[in-house]
Amino acid sequence: MRGSSPNSLFSRTLSSTILNSENVGFALRPGVLSLQEIQEAAITLETSDRVSRIFIPDHRTAYESLEIASSVLAITKRLQAGSGVIRLLEHDTLLLVRRVRTLQDLFSNRFVLGVGTGSPGAEPGRTVGAMLQRLYELKKAFQNFPLEIKPPEIYVAALKLGIARRGARIADGLLLNFCSSTHAAELAAGVRAERQREIEIACYLKIFYSSDSDVVAQRLMVQEFLNYDSAPQYHEMFVQDGTAKAISLFKSSEEWKSGPVEMPNALRRVSLANPRSGELAQYVKAFRQAGVTLPVIYPYFPNDENSGFKIETIRGILRSI
Repeated sequence: MRGSSPNSLFSRTLSSTILNSENVGFALRPGVLSLQEIQEAAITLETSDRVSRIFIPDHRTAYESLEIASSVLAITKRLQAGSGVIRLLEHDTLLLVRRVRTLQDLFSNRFVLGVGTGSPGAEPGRTVGAMLQRLYELKKAFQNFPLEIKPPEIYVAALKLGIARRGARIADGLLLNFCSSTHAAELAAGVRAERQREIEIACYLKIFYSSDSDVVAQRLMVQEFLNYDSAPQYHEMFVQDGTAKAISLFKSSEEWKSGPVEMPNALRRVSLANPRSGELAQYVKAFRQAGVTLPVIYPYFPNDENSGFKIETIRGILRSI
């Protein structure tokens, strides 16, 4: 049995591959990509030694991210893959431990567990505390795995510095989402100022693509900002990040839905639409310079986008970064 003292639980150092400054991850979202497209994309990503992880965002109404991650692990040999993220408080602890052990044993310890709270409700502090306590219990249970089965790398979703600091005490990494490189830098600096070891800081870089036109991609990007801004926790982050005012411009007028889209610079610091190769490379570089150790490319496409364009876009991203 593994030791289970508090110090031994949380002192595992990250492997050299985790903090390799050249590594990137990809987020493959069900709904944006079909299940078959996710598998085809995974096979494509396996060919690049710079891609280290695939995250499967949770699709609450249709698909289950752990099951999709297992299908990715089954058709790859090198890549790590996992949830990005599941709402931990919705899962039974003992069952989740068994599922993780099974995935680690089946797929050579390549499973990654990304967790978060989902909507934190009226008492976000209490919800975050409950989620982190559940995570602590999970980590203790993982220490009872047989020696040949390793605990998974664990990422905690973080929007603000408070949860980032609390999550960093337990997790191997943090997973930021839909923020500027400036916001990412503030979180990275705040977390590392009180850390005794390195921690992975991953960040979803949402990029919107359309084979039809730049305007279609831009509209998709605007709609995603509006969707996220409707969630109180994201609106608060957008206020802190200096993007809320720019988002509000699209709330007050719907002209962007039928005419040209004038994309404010504040939003282009966070996300891109149909970027050119050099623009994409500079965008990723800005997040690396901000202290993000794992930029996670998160491509979006219109619902009616053709499959060939999606896979070729992923190949183009690999060539650009």
